[in-house]
Amino acid sequence: MDIVVVGAGLAGLTAAWELGKAGHRCTVLEARDRVGGRTWSQRLGNGEVTERGGEYVFPTEFAIRRLSAEIGVPIMSHNVRYGRRTVNGRVISFDELNATVDQVRATLSEMIADGETGVSLERAFATSLGADYRLDPVYRRTTTSAAADPERVSAKAVLLHESSTTGGYVEDGGRFVGGNQSLSIELARRLGDQVRLEHPVAGVDQTEHGVQITLSDGTRIDADAAVIAAPLPLLRELELGFLLPEAQQRALDHRFMGVAAKLGVSISRVDSDTALQNPEHTWWSWRSLSVDGEHRINALSSFAGGPFALDALGVTAGSDGWVRELRAMRPELEIDGDVLLTTWADDPWARGSYSAPNLDWDAADATAFEVAAGRVAIAGEHTGLAQSLSGAVASGYRAAAALASSAAFSG
Repeated sequence: MDIVVVGAGLAGLTAAWELGKAGHRCTVLEARDRVGGRTWSQRLGNGEVTERGGEYVFPTEFAIRRLSAEIGVPIMSHNVRYGRRTVNGRVISFDELNATVDQVRATLSEMIADGETGVSLERAFATSLGADYRLDPVYRRTTTSAAADPERVSAKAVLLHESSTTGGYVEDGGRFVGGNQSLSIELARRLGDQVRLEHPVAGVDQTEHGVQITLSDGTRIDADAAVIAAPLPLLRELELGFLLPEAQQRALDHRFMGVAAKLGVSISRVDSDTALQNPEHTWWSWRSLSVDGEHRINALSSFAGGPFALDALGVTAGSDGWVRELRAMRPELEIDGDVLLTTWADDPWARGSYSAPNLDWDAADATAFEVAAGRVAIAGEHTGLAQSLSGAVASGYRAAAALASSAAFSG
């Protein structure tokens, strides 16, 4: 069958790869002039690779590890204390980390059992930890990663369901040796001329006989089925000539787009702390392990999540404010060369960093996209529980499987 995939990020490329292995002919339409979407690697002036988008691959993220092993793109350790960052000169132990997470989860479960609904991430931590909850390093880490106002984020989704917080914590986040975009690049290389760059899509429609894809220039492509793997804001802007299943529309309505920024800095000197969390705002700084497995790269990476951190750092005006704050947090820092700032809210093909569950989120949302909407399957991090590189890959697998089991597709 002929299948059109909208989007050449990790979700779309994974779906196309899986469908191609099953014998289908795929055409991948990408609006940008590159593949990878919100996975974007770039070299700094000193030659070090920095990630402008997705960063970490965790030990239990099996979807992306399966794909990387299959196509031969190796993963190595960041060797960074992702969940136990230094806050105010202190690093919590594994026991403290687990005890705090267990305490907050238990409090949240009690609140839900008592009939409370729409409990925010902020309220769950405040209720569980008391007046000084914002000083807690687990609160800081969790709300930084949420990349959204914690008053708007569902505690139930993040603390009781999301893969990043369930199943225990293993401190060995990884990265792809050639840069995280290398996985998308290798997938695209293998797909060859099936990937068409600078082909933005304006609309998708379907009949009982097939799908119709309309590009922004008015060109129409007909196919037997489609996968839509566009970021949440772009999906909402697509002209769909059909209604999504109620469960899928509800799941999409229960998510909103977060905001985040990344800062890559070439360095000649810095302190030895590999994972330093700002104690006042939701941003942190780390230094990854080199490919030699012994030294650290000559670059710092920083991530700021949520509107309050971005406002405090003044990222809309450029990198100067963030660099000042970074120097204040790391007085030994000596910058050697360029500084690379990346914001995602102003990116026309993303409109934000990644999605977050709002206070109306329900557990049923997590399985809504396991079926196709007729001849169309929806993919992307916003369709699952992991807003990560692996979450995108998993959604591509899920979309391919949804089409394969669809009555319209098989017929």
